[in-house]
Formats: sequence, C-alpha cells, structure tokens
Amino acid sequence: MDWNDLKLFLAVARTGSIRAAAIEQGVNQSTVNRRMDVLEHDLNLVLFDRSTRGFALTEQGRAIADVAAPMEPEAGRVLVEAEKLRRSLRGTLKITAPQTVGVLFVAPIIEAFRGRYPDVLVEYDGSEKRFDLHAGEADVVFRAGFAEPDQSHAFDLVHQHQWGVYCSPAFAQRHGMPACMEDIRSFPVVALSGAIGAGPANEWFMRHVDPSRISGVASSVPNMANILHAGLGIGILPVVSALQEKTLCLCFGPIPELTSQMWLVTTPEARRKPRVAAFIKVALAWFRDGEARRIEGVT
Repeated sequence: MDWNDLKLFLAVARTGSIRAAAIEQGVNQSTVNRRMDVLEHDLNLVLFDRSTRGFALTEQGRAIADVAAPMEPEAGRVLVEAEKLRRSLRGTLKITAPQTVGVLFVAPIIEAFRGRYPDVLVEYDGSEKRFDLHAGEADVVFRAGFAEPDQSHAFDLVHQHQWGVYCSPAFAQRHGMPACMEDIRSFPVVALSGAIGAGPANEWFMRHVDPSRISGVASSVPNMANILHAGLGIGILPVVSALQEKTLCLCFGPIPELTSQMWLVTTPEARRKPRVAAFIKVALAWFRDGEARRIEGVT
C-alpha cells in the first residue's frame, strides 16, 4: 500500500469531494479517482458511498480514516526532517571534467545540485589533468574517452558521444575533403594522444591513417580543435564539440565505430559520503531525463 494513496484518501474524507481533494493535494481529479479505486482494491474494502452529492465515508471507510488520520502529521514530520537533513549537507565537493564536457554537461548539473544543496561548496576544475581519485585529488570526475575506467573505481556510464572527421575551411580549399574512411590515407591527419586517444575506437581509426602523413598530435579535444583551425590536417572530434566550433567543416560522419563514452567516476569510499552520493543522484537523473541529448539537439 502506498502512503500517498492514504494521504489522498484522508483528503477526500475531509472534503467529501474528489475535486476539492485534488485541489488541496495539487493533483488532477482523474489521479485521485484512480488512486481511490486502487486503495479500495488493495484493502478489499468499500471506503466511500459515491453519489452526485460527493463521496461519503462508509462504515469501513470511517474505521480506516480513524486509523490513518494520526499517521498524517507523523508523515509530515518525516518530510520536514528529511528536508532538514538534506539542507544540512555541508562541506566541499571537488568535481573535475574536460573543458568541453564541463561547459556543456557538468555546469547545468552543478546548477541543479546547488539549487537543492546550497550549503555544499562546489569546486570545479576544467583542466585536462588526470586526477587521482584514490589520493583525494577530486571527489567526482567526469571522464570521457574510448577506454573504460579501471575496476578500482566506482563508475556509471552516463552518455555516449558520436564523432566525425573535421577540417578547417582553408584546409578544404587547399586539399579538398575526404568523403569516407577509405579516403583518409590520402590526407594529412592530426592524431589523438594520451588518455583521450586510448582505446580500441581510436586505434581502429588510426589503422586507416598513413603514418607518414600524421601532421600533428592533439592531447585533448580543445587541442584538436585548435590544431584543425590552424589547417594542419583533418582530425576527429565529438560532434557536440564541433558544433561549438562554428568555422570547422564536417568531412563526414558521425562514424559509429568512433562512439566514445562518458563516465561519472568516483571511488567506493567517496560514494559513501552524503554530499557525493547526493551529487551522483542529481547527475544520473539529469542524464536519465535526456538533458544531454537536448543539448546535442537530439530528440
């Protein structure tokens, strides 16, 4: 049995009206009607005499109301205490993410979190440094790339990024643009290195590249965008990042084989901290509700 059903039952019992109970509880009338049917089914009792004049309690209904009524203020006190505990979360929460991920995805999550937990001070670091969570350098990391975090961490896969092949307009004017993966060997390529380039997806892409035609190396997504703007070659970028670079040209893509992941990473110990657990809950809800897809313009 759902306590919310009992709360609606008591509202109907007080007001004698589905409409009045719905207004009091801030729900629609059809919801109240449906939940009263469910409650009567669950209890196997007839709680109301229904008529055009409203809802009157039956003898069974009055007996249930007498038992349920004292529970209402106690339930209210539980909610008040929960709100106090939620508001009492204090301390500092250090969050890190690559720059593009931070601006597009993490910033709105932090805003939502701070709206619920204003007493938690959030420190955000948008550098590309690889933070050591076990050493306490950060509490939560948003880690993007092609390789899964190691098993000593606690992590959730929160999003997947599509990638395409890009170049600058000046490069396209001088050299043309590849139209497919088979064309890649004919063009100078800026390679990804470091953590962002690790994993089988980027290795798959580099197998299509003529090693003698590697014209530059980028250690991060912003670094790649800058090198491409300079016209050194073609290179791969997450589509959502490239959308922020108004002057880059899409050669082709998205490329399914280059799909990368974004993980929300902590340590098992950190997840037991109330402020970390609260942030994770807000972040997972944000991704689950499709906010990331809306940012990318995906419906």
